[in-house]
Amino acid sequence: MKKEYKQDKWNLKDLLKTHKGKDFDEILNKLKNDINKFESYRTQLNKNITREKFFEILKLSENIAEQESTIVAYSYLWFSTDTKNQEARAFMDNMNNTIAELDNKMIFFTLWFKELDDKNSKRLIQDSGDYKYHLERIRAFKPYTLSEAEEKVIILKDTTGTNALRSIYTLFTSSFKFPLKIKNKTEILNSSQLTSYVRSKNPKLREEAYKSLWKVYSEHTDVLGDIYKNIVMDWKNESINIRGYKTPISVRNLGNDISDKSVEALLNVCKKNIGLFQEYFKLKAKILKIKKMSRYHLYAPAPIEKGSIDYTKATNIVLDSYNNFSKDMAEMAERVFKEKHIDSMISPAKKSGAYCYSITPRITPYVLVNFDKKDRDVMTLAHELGHAVHSMTAANHSSFTLHAPLVLAETASVFGEMIVTDRLLEEEKNKKKKQAILMAKLDDIYATVIRQTYFVLFEKEAHEMIAKGATVNELCEVYLKNLKEQFGNAVNVTDDFKHEWTYIPHIYETPFYCYAYSFGNLLVLALYNMYKKEGKNFVPKYLRLLSYGGSEKPSKILNELGIDIESEQFWQEGFEVIETMIKELKETC
Repeated sequence: MKKEYKQDKWNLKDLLKTHKGKDFDEILNKLKNDINKFESYRTQLNKNITREKFFEILKLSENIAEQESTIVAYSYLWFSTDTKNQEARAFMDNMNNTIAELDNKMIFFTLWFKELDDKNSKRLIQDSGDYKYHLERIRAFKPYTLSEAEEKVIILKDTTGTNALRSIYTLFTSSFKFPLKIKNKTEILNSSQLTSYVRSKNPKLREEAYKSLWKVYSEHTDVLGDIYKNIVMDWKNESINIRGYKTPISVRNLGNDISDKSVEALLNVCKKNIGLFQEYFKLKAKILKIKKMSRYHLYAPAPIEKGSIDYTKATNIVLDSYNNFSKDMAEMAERVFKEKHIDSMISPAKKSGAYCYSITPRITPYVLVNFDKKDRDVMTLAHELGHAVHSMTAANHSSFTLHAPLVLAETASVFGEMIVTDRLLEEEKNKKKKQAILMAKLDDIYATVIRQTYFVLFEKEAHEMIAKGATVNELCEVYLKNLKEQFGNAVNVTDDFKHEWTYIPHIYETPFYCYAYSFGNLLVLALYNMYKKEGKNFVPKYLRLLSYGGSEKPSKILNELGIDIESEQFWQEGFEVIETMIKELKETC
């Protein structure tokens, strides 16, 4: 018997009972007292410090980090569901500033450990258990670390600099309203509502949805472009000019603890296989009876009646699929619902899109989705619950090593989508409906592999251009060129898409983040291929991979499964799976 699930708002009281008054003052006072205690250890830091004293300090640091994470998470989650609420924004801004000021008092410890001689740092790292990788990561940044005074200035500068610019970008774009004529009536939609129409069965609606989107963004391209240019210049000034990184993307690569070579291998293989997706879009145009595919219709659904899907059915599909793979995974995913840690309602002031927020090992992750009864919402649930399961599987680690490195952060989410897709394909007997499932999955793979790769290729070029004084219009033209390279002669790209880059929050919020999607998706295709070959014997291997969280180097975690991320041959294996899916799609025609 299927369980009943109702759309609801999340319960934030598991984080804070209140955000004001005497109770919250006590929470802040405890945090400040712990930081004062942490500061008192400063005089005891020297090269001969005992291991016992060192780990006493480290454990207090972890405890403080958990307190801070809880407060910051509460403020962001509240703001995400009510971006127009001035109290929510003020609280978030205030907490970000407060935490930055408090963190400044603790920065001496990390700086001291980075500067410690190799012999004594190795003595302390040796046999440090779950802290080992965390400590190794601190040492990895030694060549790029500044003096304590300089690091403090940067932390404070960021709160009213790049972090403020990113907040302004979110606030500004979340306020955009988009007119769209639906059944002879003009509706005023938010971004999430509007973009659902780019997958409409109605070609006119798809095109008009995009035109409405780009019309609004084009009207604000100067402002959005200047925000981006200033973020990029700050990235360059700090990372290249001050810290001494080799290239802008090297900053992200070191943060992800993967080599420049592995990222180049990934990007190169994606570029080499662009023809595969051009072939797919020609095939899709044939299926849809479109003379030539247009960028307006890239995500057009298969020509079959699907209808809407209710929340209960969507949730049961995801949880049942998880259960068929692993009962433990299903139970972890269901905890998100049982504890009311999911917000699925749509509202005008809610942040668009979806995300999973993991806070500490002892707190069940929070999931935000905008469930609109669309088929895609099933995959969104599968994706975000995968993130939650990843964190819960790694909950035996410290807060410092809970979160998977960025390049592995999409593993469980995309694998969750594959589990659901596989189940739907196995159960579906209708050839046209199978065609629809395959097309939807190939659309997603394009969006999360090739599309994300080309975002990164654009970023690499944009960072170079902005450093040389490029204008916003020049960035738009380069982005348009980027799109036309992606699609070749398979897809017609109109000029209004040159504004699309201003719509991509990742390039504002986390430069070069997007290759993690390409990495995660191609990796999952290879992993899922292993699962199909090995069956249930693969499940414990997969769960072990997730259980590492962020406690080991990505290449080491994947080496256990025989994966070499610097090998172009490995990344090519992912495209071989994609090629097989395209062949299966041809068989449905």
